[in-house]
Amino acid sequence: MEVDNCRIEIENSDSQDDCSVEVPIFDGSAREWVEAIEQVGLQVATDHHGDCCEKMIAYVNEPVHVWRNDSFVAAFPSEEIRITYGIDFRQVPAIASQWFCVTSLDKSLYSKQIALSRTFCIYEEVERMRNAGLIKGGSLENAIVCSASKGWLNPPLRFQDEPCRHKVLDLIGDVSLFARCGSQGLPVAHLVAYKGGHTLHSDLVRRLSGMI
Repeated sequence: MEVDNCRIEIENSDSQDDCSVEVPIFDGSAREWVEAIEQVGLQVATDHHGDCCEKMIAYVNEPVHVWRNDSFVAAFPSEEIRITYGIDFRQVPAIASQWFCVTSLDKSLYSKQIALSRTFCIYEEVERMRNAGLIKGGSLENAIVCSASKGWLNPPLRFQDEPCRHKVLDLIGDVSLFARCGSQGLPVAHLVAYKGGHTLHSDLVRRLSGMI
């Protein structure tokens, strides 16, 4: 959304609970964040003298990759931000294998084709996660749920490949952690991922931070 200089504060509306503070998940996508940013608009960042801050952009100049078993995330030199992402859920026929490619990432494409994609989960794994004390706030209102035997439990999907697009959304958010010293979060590169996740995304950021 072209926000590259901001301060984020999270406040708990429940004064009785000082330990449970988290970013609202809303419907499992970034749609409400996009709408909120569009509503308030952006301001040009200035320094303490009132001068405009120079916008800095980092470029990937050589291939970088991280992997674990058959999963990997890589960044290749490119003249613009590109993303190629693949997922494989063969055990869940309704999802199966999907690929999504972004040839030139910009605000319009992000808001219309990526930010709307909701997080997803496999029904058969939900109970195990709940028993482990995870996803306590999860429901059919903030995620799309798919069963290996019954298919999607709360259709319709916003995109036929919504699960893969949400993985792209995750990647953009995780790699944005690279932002530092006034540079935008996403470095200019062709990001390629297969069966990735938050851990591998973060590992790539650590590698990039040590090189750029």
